[in-house]
Amino acid sequence: MLKRSLSLIVFLLTISPLFAQNMDYINLLNRANTPRIFIDDFIYPSEDGKSNLSIFFRFDNDFLPFKKITPSDKIKPPKGYQFYTITRLNSEIFEGKGSKRNSNNIAVKSRDVWIDTLYTKTFEETESKEQYASGSLTNKLESGNYHYVLQLSLMDNTNERNSSRNEVTIPDWKEKKTGEIVYVSAVNESDTGVVLPLMNLEDNVYFGKDFYAVIRIPQYSSSENYTISVSKARISRNDTTAGESVYTSPIKADEIHTNSYLQLKHGENPSFNLKSGSNFTYAVVKLPNSTFDNSAYLLELKKSGSDQILAKKTFRSYWQNMPASLYSLEVSIDMMKYIVSENQLRDLKSGDRKEKEKKFREFWSSKDPTPKTVYNELMAEYYRRIDYSFKEFSNRGNYAGHESDQGQVYIKYGPPESKERKFPTDGKVLEVWNYPNRKFVFEASTGFGDFVLLGTE
Repeated sequence: MLKRSLSLIVFLLTISPLFAQNMDYINLLNRANTPRIFIDDFIYPSEDGKSNLSIFFRFDNDFLPFKKITPSDKIKPPKGYQFYTITRLNSEIFEGKGSKRNSNNIAVKSRDVWIDTLYTKTFEETESKEQYASGSLTNKLESGNYHYVLQLSLMDNTNERNSSRNEVTIPDWKEKKTGEIVYVSAVNESDTGVVLPLMNLEDNVYFGKDFYAVIRIPQYSSSENYTISVSKARISRNDTTAGESVYTSPIKADEIHTNSYLQLKHGENPSFNLKSGSNFTYAVVKLPNSTFDNSAYLLELKKSGSDQILAKKTFRSYWQNMPASLYSLEVSIDMMKYIVSENQLRDLKSGDRKEKEKKFREFWSSKDPTPKTVYNELMAEYYRRIDYSFKEFSNRGNYAGHESDQGQVYIKYGPPESKERKFPTDGKVLEVWNYPNRKFVFEASTGFGDFVLLGTE
């Protein structure tokens, strides 16, 4: 399975493990706010033993150009919806490897198209990362070498934007000695087979949430035992290798589905049906991702007692609304200045990178309200407040809203139960924040939304 990007549209950020980048806070905010698109392809055998090349995609709302619906628009939105966008994606498959020299003379072998109109009720939803348009394209192909191009058009723009040429090899399934892996979010029994909703995040999986791996076992033998293992991934430019092992489990008999095949269900959220009726064997295995750190991993399938790898695939933690500060260890530690003493902060900043990360994790682990899970709600909320304060309390005099008086109070105590404005006839505007056991009184200092703390009650 290969990741694909529409290079003329947007560059894709690779979601890295915690603290992978050393950037200043403003750059981290820009990175966290960059729109994401996910495009992936998957080659798998069909019921008749031929091959399907399926392309899955997801465009988050903040990537798509929405328009306010007006009476002149010739569309009929559902009741209560105010904005819309139209998105079209089509694939063209060509025989042979991609070559710019003769690309204009190659006939299209196969093509598929997807088009959808997406509506939202509010402007905020048009900028959401939680809402998205998603779908799939599928082409049935004989074994051989191919390349394909994706073409995307948005709204009324007739100038389609092309991806680079992506090469794929369609195998002979009788000869292929390695299996394929696809990640799904759930396993649901139905009258037509087992329904497997796709994760549809390329090789990413949601941080802190369990998921399932669907693995084709090549040349399956009922007399053999099979094992899956998860290791920290060592990713280089040329290869990905297994590092520290974090999980190993034998595949149980009830996780194996013999004489089966995958059938893609197209729709708003693509899924596979695992159906009986062919001579392929699949394992559907649950992975306890809620116990894995925010990192990159390598999943491998082997015969028990053997070092031969029968299938492998990487996956990365994807924290959808990861606070910007957590992309850099240095920034994460520096932002703790609002809740620790100067001596504590000096100690957290001392030592090499490994020592600093260890002390940082130990600090937040000691305050984790749910220590049996890897997701630390308290830490996430603290750094979320920093991002919120930066945006909410910035003004012409101070663009770093998290460093303002109101920003620091919000970071320490969270949102107040209520706020009230007072307009003295002989003084500056006052703003009072009410908490259960205290009040904070702020005074307008410049007239541009910059409030300074007068005192507490």
